[in-house]
Amino acid sequence: MEMFDELYYKRPSVTEFDARVVSAEPKGKKWEIVLDRTAFYPEGGGQPSDRGYLEVGGRRIRVSHATLKDGVVRHTTEEVTDVDEIEVGQQVHGVIDEKFRADNSAGHTGEHILSGLIHRKYGYENVGFHMSDVISIDISGPLTYEQLMEMEDAANEIIRRDLPVLEYLPTDEELETLDYRSKKELTGTVRIIEIPEADVCACCGTHVSRTGEIGLLKCLSIASYKGGVRIELLAGRPALLYVRKIMEQNSEISRLLSVKPQQTAAGVVRLQSEIAAEKERTTGFIGRYYESKAAAAEDGQALLIDFEENMNSMDIQRFADRFVKDGKAETAAVLTERNAKDPEEGYNYVIISRSRNLRDAAKTLNAALNGRGGGRDVSIQGFFRAEREQIEKVLRENLG
Repeated sequence: MEMFDELYYKRPSVTEFDARVVSAEPKGKKWEIVLDRTAFYPEGGGQPSDRGYLEVGGRRIRVSHATLKDGVVRHTTEEVTDVDEIEVGQQVHGVIDEKFRADNSAGHTGEHILSGLIHRKYGYENVGFHMSDVISIDISGPLTYEQLMEMEDAANEIIRRDLPVLEYLPTDEELETLDYRSKKELTGTVRIIEIPEADVCACCGTHVSRTGEIGLLKCLSIASYKGGVRIELLAGRPALLYVRKIMEQNSEISRLLSVKPQQTAAGVVRLQSEIAAEKERTTGFIGRYYESKAAAAEDGQALLIDFEENMNSMDIQRFADRFVKDGKAETAAVLTERNAKDPEEGYNYVIISRSRNLRDAAKTLNAALNGRGGGRDVSIQGFFRAEREQIEKVLRENLG
């Protein structure tokens, strides 16, 4: 049972501390260290553990993870190659990654605010919570995007008002009369986090002392999940960095589209329309080009080899298919250079046949022409890394 008497609870602002080693066990090239006291918050309740380092005998050992097992915090280090022994009773100095702790504390408190407000308005429970690159919460009932945006506005209003984040350990009698959120039935000492007008919740995580420290909460997505919704969000410095990155990208898009930043969506719609129109025109040009090419080709060829310029795989597929269907050839091979600026990269190919088993032929062709590809009995595609003359020679020897 957790007693909430570790430094990360009693003095959460402390990011450096001194302690003594209770035990130290090598785990391969890593160490698992137990201290007589610690400020490293252990992973739990959906929140990742603190990270940082321990100064041991003049050496800095990075702590990558901390866990709570049987009431004891165990610190797992990164791989260590220059420490042979860590003695029981040895004094160490611990340093917490302050920025990582602050980000997690802001994120966790922001999640409390949003979950609490949703619970107050809709009666839904937060039935899942996980913090990583983004914070995800699973809510037990449906919400629309518009409703979520209303809750986001309300959460940011709580943040703006810089309200206190209260922590207390109620007695059993007090707990019986307290209306609080909890994902499971709790026994023993219960730690309550209260944010006035937003949330009262049992929680073992770290939090900011006032809501204003969060600065910003931003919901990123909402999706249906197990009869309710899954919400992804960010709060604190990660939310600010996210919004800044989005703004930088939007500014670059607006520059490329020659529109104002507030008009990028309309600019993309316009660009899509232009691309679709250009694609339609190009398809028409290619169709007319094929007709003129087919008109000049002899009917009934055993093998038709056609080299084209600046075509994509779909275009050469259409050409090969048409040559065969229109009776110009029993077998048609259409090729186009992979890179017009570098002939050594060779040619993409599509080969279609009415009468040959091309799946078997592909192995021979690829081996002879330094190629790769395959497909079905009647159709293969891939690339040959060889010169045009050599490709024609090998194709005629094997398919002519």
